Amino acid sequence: MTAASIAAAGAAMGLTLPLSGCAATKSGRTVSVWTLALSPFFDDYISGLLREFEASHPGVRVEWVDVPYEAIDRKLMAAAAAGRGPDVINLADRTFARFVGMGALTELIPLLPAETLAEYLPGAARIGVIGGKQLALPWYLTTQAVLANGDLLRRGGLAPTEIPARWPEMLAIAGEFKRNAGKPLFTLPLGFESDVPMMLLSDGISPLKAGPGGKLVSNLTDERVVRAIDPWVTAFAAGHLPRESATGGSSHLNKLFVEGDVAIINSGPNFLKRIAKDAPAIFRGTIVRPAITGLLGRAHIAVMTLGVTSQSRQPELAAALAAHLTNPRAQLELCRRAVVLPSTASSLRDELFGMPAGDEPADGEQQLEYRVATARAACARQLADAIAFTPAMECWPDLRRNFEDAFKRVLLDGANLRAMLAEVDGQWNATLADRPADMSAVPLVSPVAGCATAVTGPVVRA
Repeated sequence: MTAASIAAAGAAMGLTLPLSGCAATKSGRTVSVWTLALSPFFDDYISGLLREFEASHPGVRVEWVDVPYEAIDRKLMAAAAAGRGPDVINLADRTFARFVGMGALTELIPLLPAETLAEYLPGAARIGVIGGKQLALPWYLTTQAVLANGDLLRRGGLAPTEIPARWPEMLAIAGEFKRNAGKPLFTLPLGFESDVPMMLLSDGISPLKAGPGGKLVSNLTDERVVRAIDPWVTAFAAGHLPRESATGGSSHLNKLFVEGDVAIINSGPNFLKRIAKDAPAIFRGTIVRPAITGLLGRAHIAVMTLGVTSQSRQPELAAALAAHLTNPRAQLELCRRAVVLPSTASSLRDELFGMPAGDEPADGEQQLEYRVATARAACARQLADAIAFTPAMECWPDLRRNFEDAFKRVLLDGANLRAMLAEVDGQWNATLADRPADMSAVPLVSPVAGCATAVTGPVVRA
């Protein structure tokens, strides 16, 4: 369901988002929280945290509802229609801004102590800031490490120590590698679930700019944007990237790697478990390295958020619950149970995120655990400089979809890149005219020390 269809459905039902919160009960106060796809694997973990919260808030009862990932839009609308929306809502970074655009979340700065807000990593917390308001707290994070097929690397004439650190450098050697190995060096989602707009930002090039009155307008016809995207088109047309990069979405990375059809992917540490299970021969030769990044040298992070719905009848209590679920101790315990990363800086100092000691075991479950720990440590080391390169704006999913639909024509049908960007430029400006935002929504940051880049527009420190 798109943002437009959610809004239309709300209007048809006579709703005014934000969502309604739970009412007080005769026996005390009730506060509700909805999470995304955590049950049944984390039932004991979440239930324990909620019991702690109830114990520290006498007379308060917490109601927990876990929602399948794909059902969150529909369930939120149905709950709002019935006046039974949650007080606290868990949303993915790509969904969160849609509901902000409908006024569904409340500002947290007046509700939480400054020291609580200071606990979160700035690069993660910024995804929850729209229009200068902190509308969500970052919860757990995922970022990526390089997983490399050592046998295929050697066939292509590339040593593990020679894996480039930046995507432009990867593109520069992709053709020679393909000729040597007969398989692509790497792949990325370009035409579906496209990484290209966020990769522009990771190179310091903004696809958006400030227009009249400071409101965002499209920047897709900027020559720097064209020059940054053109090498991807050229590489695809030359066969240096697999066809699935235009059509397959993010899931194709793991599929091609397990099948031995690509040498390098950026993927989460948890994927090592699938490699070990489905492709043990490839797993034995898999090499783990820090993630490849854009020219800024900053890894991209995906962020799960927790926000307070703006018609919660007890926003202070709801904000306290969101802070309790995301506090450093709670996040560290979650990371012990799942291969995710915390959004609190103090949690990262735990030995859990350090490189494993000793030599890698020769095989078996201990080898798998060692490699997962190695990948997690590589990801954790990047978090201090990492940032969510997803623009914090309600209409971003729609802008990205416009880009994807048109870019697929360039990749698959040979459509002209400049003409395509001009077409999408007009579509973006039409959308932005109806749903304005400003440059605070765009993650423009300085490069990590030592990284050369072609930054455009204003730069702020992450």
